[in-house]
Amino acid sequence: MKHDLENSVGELTRLAELGQIFARHGLKNLGSLLGFMPVSENEPDTEDLRPASVVALLRDVGPVGIKLGQLLATRSDLFTQPWISAFGTLHDQVEPLPFDKIEPVIVSAWGSDWEREFAAFERNPIASASIAQTYVATLLDGSETIVKIRRPGMASRIEADMRLLTRLAGLAERRSSDIARYRPVEFLQTFAKNLAREMDLAAEARACERIGGYLEMLGVKTPAIHWELTGLTINVQEALGGKPASRHPATDPAGNAQFAKRYADAVLRMILLNGEFHGDPHPGNVFWMEGNQVGFIDFGSVGFLSGARRQEIVRLIFAIANGQIDKLADLLLDWAGNPLVDRAQLVMDLDELIAEFSGTALAGIEFAAIFDRVFGLLRDYRLVLPPDLAILLRTLLTAEGFVRSLAPDYNIAEETKPIVMQLFAERFSIGAARDHLAKVRSGLLDFSASLPELIDNVASVARSGTIQVSIDPASLNHLTREEDRSTPVKGPVVAALIISAALLADQSLLLAGIVLAFAGIALIPRWN
Repeated sequence: MKHDLENSVGELTRLAELGQIFARHGLKNLGSLLGFMPVSENEPDTEDLRPASVVALLRDVGPVGIKLGQLLATRSDLFTQPWISAFGTLHDQVEPLPFDKIEPVIVSAWGSDWEREFAAFERNPIASASIAQTYVATLLDGSETIVKIRRPGMASRIEADMRLLTRLAGLAERRSSDIARYRPVEFLQTFAKNLAREMDLAAEARACERIGGYLEMLGVKTPAIHWELTGLTINVQEALGGKPASRHPATDPAGNAQFAKRYADAVLRMILLNGEFHGDPHPGNVFWMEGNQVGFIDFGSVGFLSGARRQEIVRLIFAIANGQIDKLADLLLDWAGNPLVDRAQLVMDLDELIAEFSGTALAGIEFAAIFDRVFGLLRDYRLVLPPDLAILLRTLLTAEGFVRSLAPDYNIAEETKPIVMQLFAERFSIGAARDHLAKVRSGLLDFSASLPELIDNVASVARSGTIQVSIDPASLNHLTREEDRSTPVKGPVVAALIISAALLADQSLLLAGIVLAFAGIALIPRWN
């Protein structure tokens, strides 16, 4: 009870502070809309909000405001370019605390004789951010390390601010249906989880090891963790060789292209195949090592894509590649929570957008250009992406911008093709197809009109081990017409072959493999 009372008193004090900050920056209307400042007689007007004022306010709010602004800088589905540019100026660099303010954190973690663990410990930080400061130290065995120490008092302050902001977001949702459409509570809850993970320096170390285990198979280096010295408030990790890519002189075109390819391949495979990925792979977090090898540091920001979400991305890519605009619209609306929109007009706008890029060679397409147009369309219809997809898009855009700065002719979209095909193959592997047979059968019903005897025949094959094929003559004529030798026909055929392979797997893996191979062959022309 006492703890709840202290929280309430603390939140009231913080509300008063926020009110003063909003007033100082001339943003009383925004404070009224959020519900913690008096409401004027007129409806609060936010049309005259200026990006510079809001950014200055976020700086005054403190670490949560800065981190929130950095995340908003990735939300081109919500904000226009002037806002994105303004949020992008919120760099997480603060004046370092003197060492005597940091040392109590070290003593609490390692004891008063902590210096015995090190041959040398540089007391001037090499970096100072809102959550932690970073130092260079040498262990007794001569190992060079990076020591990251959380700033004192930071956890309780951030937790209090996030609790308050989430409560205000709930109030704003209830007061305004327009605000509710953007799902601010869901957004802030995801933000709070990511921020809590970033404050847990042991969690960052675990993410480094998990993702690093995958990257190691790709020849990409991540720091080893010294677990005997790592905990909630401190982590100690290997100092990678080489230097940050942001400080590497890009004077060798061939070397640049090699490094760019390795970096892009690692980012794309982390996202699409591993499902857990570095959430902020900017040049300062990427090391350029000997032989143009790639290294990643700072796993405080991590993105996650569930298996279901990765399958949705495959569906998105294939819907775009095959001009299936209705499916593309359904997926975007599903991601946005199926709001009431003019769906027919959305389909027309998407069709026009896809047609604009359809005649362009894949090597000439930039993710940034496509996303810019798509985000504009999302804003027009007020369709909000789920938070995990926002982190994904930030990572892709960061990666593409860095790659193009190194090798302007290198195309990250082209590199996606074999990775997506691998993901597609994994999705439709014999094992996956067998596990999800009921779902695939249900989906196949959409295709069965043009091939009425197919499912019965496949079931017969599975029971008897013999193949008997019967195709309706009208369907056969349909298949042989020149103008119909296209994707709409391939869809049911490929789906039929895949489900056939799944059924046959119980009888003969060899026969199932042959049928699945035919499905793969049928897909190949889509990418030519």
